Amino acid sequence: EQSALHNGWFTMQMVSRALSALVPMLDASLLLAWASGYLQEDQVIQERVLVVSAGNIPAVGFHDWLCVLMSGHSYLGKVSSDDRFLIPAMARVVEELEPGFVGSSVFTDQIVSDFDRVIATGSGNTSRYFEYYFSRWPHLIRSNRTGIAVLRGGEDEPELNALADDITLYYGLGCRNVSACFIPENYDPSVLCEGLARRSAELIQCNKWVNNYDYQKALMLINNQPFYDTGALLLRYHTEWVTPVAVINLIRYSTPDSLRQEFISKASAIQCVVSAGGWYEKSIPFGTSQQPGLDDYADGVDTMLFLLAKNDFF
Repeated sequence: EQSALHNGWFTMQMVSRALSALVPMLDASLLLAWASGYLQEDQVIQERVLVVSAGNIPAVGFHDWLCVLMSGHSYLGKVSSDDRFLIPAMARVVEELEPGFVGSSVFTDQIVSDFDRVIATGSGNTSRYFEYYFSRWPHLIRSNRTGIAVLRGGEDEPELNALADDITLYYGLGCRNVSACFIPENYDPSVLCEGLARRSAELIQCNKWVNNYDYQKALMLINNQPFYDTGALLLRYHTEWVTPVAVINLIRYSTPDSLRQEFISKASAIQCVVSAGGWYEKSIPFGTSQQPGLDDYADGVDTMLFLLAKNDFF
């Protein structure tokens, strides 16, 4: 409730969805199987790990926090002003349940310098600053990425509903949210619009979303830019993969093979690719972009290996 009051994007519904998505990660058998892959012959020398988290979606820094604790290190969280309450609340619960973790998680909004390695996430410009600022420490720096969808035509209603989750969950603010849809040359976008229109009633309950939707629609009208309107989401033909809030870009493709080289050349911009049932190579099924597993590491870089690395720089 504190998060919902503090951040207009963190509605109670979205916070609930985010916390529910984390529950599978806490399954004891899955945690043991995951952690067993990182067993060390030598005892881990405990370090203090600074984690600078983004605040774009609720509890977005949960996996980093979990990795730091599971690696045997102590966690120093530089909390985002947009997400100040959720991870600290989780840490208090863990400490109550397992006294061995008492004191392992510290949170601050101040400038800090007493740490041994760092994980930081930010925008393109911010990540470049992080690279420079944290160059003296072992560091794992993440930057902007996005999710993309590949449609082949013929997707049914349940599949389009699942894709709508990938697009609109957390109001599209996550790096795993889909912001661009690749569609065949003969695809009728009105089919996709119908699927997305079912989310309109939910989306317009968020004032911040409505403000962005109205603003982007006004811009398109002023610029005489063609678009599809679902009532709460705007679809347009555009080659960029990253979009403003309330906008999805449509990109035509000729054959699935024709996408392969483009995806390879822009791999650093992709967090995940979704398709119906995961039919496209190296993609995951519609509706699962915001359900990462324990070994689905951001930017494809294994956080646990970084935390357990003995070299000075990762």
